[in-house]
Amino acid sequence: MRKVAAEGIVLLKNEGDVLPLKPQTLKKIAIVGGNAKAIILSGGGSAALKASYFVSPYDGIVNALSPHGVEVTYSEGARGERQDGWLPCFRGCSL
Repeated sequence: MRKVAAEGIVLLKNEGDVLPLKPQTLKKIAIVGGNAKAIILSGGGSAALKASYFVSPYDGIVNALSPHGVEVTYSEGARGERQDGWLPCFRGCSL
């Protein structure tokens, strides 16, 4: 998990100037994760506001790339918890 996380952070560092995505250089992109289709509002107290409209990350990417002929695929990916409620233990747990 640590290795996967370390490799995934490359996009956050923007090594090789990967971001912003250039639609003219893309043919296909995959969006993975259940929260990509979720509309999540944050803020509270004095930071609370009522937005005029909402766009999920998935819809925003589709709306930006589809007009350029980029194929967008989606998968929910793995769930963090199994259906039986069992959670994996990664650090010296006693089972």
